[in-house]
Amino acid sequence: MSESSARRRSTRLTMRLRVVVSGVNAQSQNFEERTETVEVSKYGATINLCQDLRVGALLSLERPDADRASKFRVVYQNPPDAQHSHRETGIEFIGVDSFWGLQFPPDRSPWN
Repeated sequence: MSESSARRRSTRLTMRLRVVVSGVNAQSQNFEERTETVEVSKYGATINLCQDLRVGALLSLERPDADRASKFRVVYQNPPDAQHSHRETGIEFIGVDSFWGLQFPPDRSPWN
């Protein structure tokens, strides 16, 4: 288990779900982008975006397949990949809800 995965609060599941992301990018422009999740967890997700975002930026995510929407905060964003110009972006819920419609295993103990 990697050091970063050992520090995570909950299990991450590799899952591709279509989402629509909207917010304000690092250039202070409103945007809306259709993309997919890479991983999901009880507390957030990893998604790929073309937009350059600031850590702490607030985003709205919609799941058209489930008619759900929620607010998220950007926790990290990697530089764009050379092939697709997508940026791996980590997001976390503002509050916790059942946005994914999944049952996750219990949270990890800090002692494990």
